[in-house]
Amino acid sequence: MNAHIIAACEAFSMGDAQPAQDFIAEDIEWHIVGDRTIDGNAAVKEMCADAAAQGRPNFQNGRVIKAKNHLIVEGSDLDTDMHYCDIYAIEKEQIVEITSYCLTGA
Repeated sequence: MNAHIIAACEAFSMGDAQPAQDFIAEDIEWHIVGDRTIDGNAAVKEMCADAAAQGRPNFQNGRVIKAKNHLIVEGSDLDTDMHYCDIYAIEKEQIVEITSYCLTGA
């Protein structure tokens, strides 16, 4: 896995989707656990554009775990008690699946 796709995934997890645009597969599936699944490159780009229009979140990545075909990014929102974990499945230098978990403290 090259450094560019790792940096793109880390940026995506912090709310900056632009660096990841060239790496998102046409048939990507983005599973936002407990909420919905977003299918396809165009739908992911639309979701990211809608989120960007609301302003960039104050997210900070913590731990990044690299495996052969997966990248896991954990982090938190510095303004709230929300924590996230994004799991990226990567094939042939393309992000083919993202599974996102978000937890808020009580």
